[in-house]
Amino acid sequence: MPIDKDEILIAESVYKYLGRSTDIKIGQTLKLTVEQKTVPVTLAGTFDTKKVTNGHGSLAMDSTQVFLSRDLAQGLFPEIENFDYSWNIVSDPQKAQSVEAGLRDLIANHRDISLWTFAESLEYEETQSRIMFGSMQALSWLVFLFGVINLINTTLSNQISRTRENNILRSIGLTRKQLCKMNICEGLCYALFTALAVLIARLPAAVVVSREISKIAFAGKIVPYQFPILEMGLFLLALFAVELLLSVWMVHRQKKDSLIEQMRALS
Repeated sequence: MPIDKDEILIAESVYKYLGRSTDIKIGQTLKLTVEQKTVPVTLAGTFDTKKVTNGHGSLAMDSTQVFLSRDLAQGLFPEIENFDYSWNIVSDPQKAQSVEAGLRDLIANHRDISLWTFAESLEYEETQSRIMFGSMQALSWLVFLFGVINLINTTLSNQISRTRENNILRSIGLTRKQLCKMNICEGLCYALFTALAVLIARLPAAVVVSREISKIAFAGKIVPYQFPILEMGLFLLALFAVELLLSVWMVHRQKKDSLIEQMRALS
């Protein structure tokens, strides 16, 4: 924190932004202009805004950007007697409406004071959470869509490349029923292996990512991870359904060709 009267700290993001257009460095003397007042100050260092919160959190539009000493603040704003950012006012729930009305009447003539109620704070946090959750969910659905397309492409390529192998097996006595059973079992086993791989490899990664995003979004507080049962259920349903349909389609496609035609394809 600033020790001398004329020292200030600025956010790392501000320092990087200023560094792109100027040669600003830590320890340099700068000119700070606030409300038509200009004073010389020394840049003592920077700080991480994610670790410094105010009444609206570290990611709010009015998050802390500058630290300065109380003496410097009093010199810039001599008319201000109290530099507290906010006050928490707790009242009886039965008197909440009357207390809020009285506070609004009190601050009506003060442009530098505003009222931020618990309901407004809750609505703001819910909106932020819905935006974040919606963007993440849209990304997950895109990944799901590309995964299904890739699954179809891989399965069809695998089945087509094995046409010659299947014709050889038919020529030495493999029945259509056995071929159908083999294709369906292979498809379902592939789907089962894929589902297990997703759960074993991706679930721990999802927990770690969820913890890190929770720290950033909620100022270090870790929200417990919730397994997406509905989304994962839809994924598994689509996975097994696609594999089953593709296997049945390949069997039906092979049934159109007689054994003689398949043996001719080997020559």
